[in-house]
Amino acid sequence: MSKFGTFTVASSSLSLILSIFGAFQPAYAANTKFDLNQLKAPAGFRVEVFAKDVDGPRMMVFSPGGVLLVSESGEGRVAAFPDPQHSGKASKEVKVLEGLNEPHGLAFYEGKLYVAENDKVVRYDWDETNLRATNAKKLADLPGSGGHSTRSIVFHGGKMYISAGSSCNVCIEKDPRRAAVMEFNPDGTSMKIFAKGLRNAVGIAENPKTDTVWVTVNGRDMLGDDVPPEVIFDLGKNGGDFGWPFCYGDHIPDQNFTKPGDNRCQSVFGPKVQMQAHSAPLGLAFYESPQFPAEYQNNIFVALHGSWNRSVPAGYKIVRVKLDAQGQPENGAQDFITGWLAPGETKKGRWMGRPVGIAIGADGSMYISDDSAGVIYRVTYQK
Repeated sequence: MSKFGTFTVASSSLSLILSIFGAFQPAYAANTKFDLNQLKAPAGFRVEVFAKDVDGPRMMVFSPGGVLLVSESGEGRVAAFPDPQHSGKASKEVKVLEGLNEPHGLAFYEGKLYVAENDKVVRYDWDETNLRATNAKKLADLPGSGGHSTRSIVFHGGKMYISAGSSCNVCIEKDPRRAAVMEFNPDGTSMKIFAKGLRNAVGIAENPKTDTVWVTVNGRDMLGDDVPPEVIFDLGKNGGDFGWPFCYGDHIPDQNFTKPGDNRCQSVFGPKVQMQAHSAPLGLAFYESPQFPAEYQNNIFVALHGSWNRSVPAGYKIVRVKLDAQGQPENGAQDFITGWLAPGETKKGRWMGRPVGIAIGADGSMYISDDSAGVIYRVTYQK
């Protein structure tokens, strides 16, 4: 479904069933009726619908001219949502690319559009006037299929970084590109493993204070409701080993993969932030715009997609982490926008929507994709 008119909660046509280790879950239709008034944000913040009836929107990026592009992974599509009058509402949906293999991560670099598909990264010439992407050039192969299938992308320091999740819930990978972040030149050459031991790094962004790449990582399943914590890592200047599958959380050995006396977890890099297990952190963004009050500037904002295998559901919200002047977390995650999970809901799998990606517009407005309700939200602040 890809209507742009009367609002109905959308679902992707993707028919894959949920695996116990798949972080890209099909865009299930929300099973709690959509009600924008159910979303709660701090005083002064306004949450509105920017676009509706979108087919499973995932990651987002703004074009050089300020048009929002969105990956509709289950549909194999990249779409643009222009707002030429700056009204806070998309005027239409423009199909930019179709027939792709689960496109997910999007980025612009030196005027070109980069799309990370399940098995490859492709660069396009970008036509801002006509919202067209042409002259596709495959730059590199990526590990395709199996397990976590999304690929996220960011440019930093003149290099291209792409994440690929594990092929399993927990295992020792045969392909070193899995459960890792790869580094490339912008033309796709000189690939190397920059960071390993990252079970499923979906959110990936540059921290402007530390000048390093940070990622959200989804922890393993089947250790109970509250283990292991979901985490945010700083990949640092040189990357390294972040522990999985041998370790989780803050240097904790996984007893399924380590023996007593095995000290390998002491030498891996630990997380900067730990969050509720199974809340599924996906998109993250560093916010520095003056539109939001000072308390909300220099924050990390994270989309918690929500649990699927926890006895009491967790996640289904946007949280924030306040950073100090050096870009380091001052405290843990705090709620920012809640309400996608029905109030008082304790049954597995009942939600109004599931937030995925976060993008910040030139004016400081925050955009949030919801692949269950088929909505893109716009968050603004007014005194």
